[in-house]
Amino acid sequence: MNCQEFKNKVIDLFDTTVEMHTQSECNAHMAECPECRAYYEELLEAFKTLHPQNTHAKLAVGKSVGKRRRLWRSIAAAAVFLLGFFVGWSHLFSNSVDAEPPRGALFDRGISSIRNVGSVQMVVYARTTPNENFAHFDPKADFVRIDINRLCQNDSVFYRVEKQGGRTVVCDGKAQYLWVPDMLYLKLPVDANCLETYLNLLYPERLLVVQKSAVDFSKKNSVTRTETDSTIILTVVGTEKNRDLQQLLETGHMGDCTIEVENVFSKNDGLLRFVKLWVVSNSQKTLLMYIDDIRYNVMINRNALIQKPKAEWIENEVCVTSKNRLSELQAETPSQAAQRIMNALISGQTDDAKEALVYYQKFLSQLVKSLKGCTATDFTERREGDYAGVYVFYTLTRPDGTQKKRHVAVRNDNDQHIWILDGGL
Repeated sequence: MNCQEFKNKVIDLFDTTVEMHTQSECNAHMAECPECRAYYEELLEAFKTLHPQNTHAKLAVGKSVGKRRRLWRSIAAAAVFLLGFFVGWSHLFSNSVDAEPPRGALFDRGISSIRNVGSVQMVVYARTTPNENFAHFDPKADFVRIDINRLCQNDSVFYRVEKQGGRTVVCDGKAQYLWVPDMLYLKLPVDANCLETYLNLLYPERLLVVQKSAVDFSKKNSVTRTETDSTIILTVVGTEKNRDLQQLLETGHMGDCTIEVENVFSKNDGLLRFVKLWVVSNSQKTLLMYIDDIRYNVMINRNALIQKPKAEWIENEVCVTSKNRLSELQAETPSQAAQRIMNALISGQTDDAKEALVYYQKFLSQLVKSLKGCTATDFTERREGDYAGVYVFYTLTRPDGTQKKRHVAVRNDNDQHIWILDGGL
């Protein structure tokens, strides 16, 4: 086994049912390769941070092996791909092996300085929209402010991640609450992935761990160090998939673009203070996100942190009680589900897609009104490996005859494995 093969299989070591042959091969390689051993240990630490302490107890009752594997793999993937700002849980950098001495040691002081902090506050500005999910970025959108507050107390983690004027996620140590004002109010398990890519930002040291590993394992990823009187700046440049949905529609895949990440540390204490992330596509450099004013060990009022609105909270995302109905929905393709959803909204017969529209109940009337008289045709589905669901593109024809190519995102990774609308409208 070489370093590349080890990196491709290392995630399997986090599964308690890993095959003995795989485990033996990986262990043998780590015994001979200190760089890969260090890489595994960093991922293990990230995995432990993300892995809820009571996960095994929860899974022991009434959960299938398949579901257990999905959960550990999701958590392990999050540990491996914590810096997936642009495309969610994906490789930020290319994987070609670098045999040169590790360059990631430049990050060691920053990782060590942040590791033991008890609370974190930061302000993030990202090109996105207030109400869309936390995996949504749009290089053409305006910046939206996102406030992130995390408090560690008595072996529990409490946090609040809030898009200004839009989507908010709060964890009170027992459950997560996700809401979009006047639209959606969900109560979910504490280990649900409500934050998607923003889970990364709760633990700033993980951003550095992944960048350290990236530059150690690939010649294509570079790191440069500069200084001012009061700061140290580490800039990492690598490659990533371009999140261009038009390209996905036309070609069935997304090409590569360049990612540049600038990390600014205060020189006196080694703490990470600012982060900027650019994407470079077609020779155009765009600032996609920047993190401003990261503060550590600040006083945070827990009651204020976990405060949530009085609302009728939905606890079950999807629940189909009719066996016939469930069988029909499970047999649908993504395109068929998307077509049924759009036809239900256009006709106003939203009960035909009520299970799929669970996230949109509060503003169905607005959607029905906006789509009145339209037709939706030419449904084409595209799968992108970094997204858990499927993008379905279609042509929307307005009553005046004008046409526009649009898309919806659907996913079926719920308990009942039926397609629900995840975004796009």
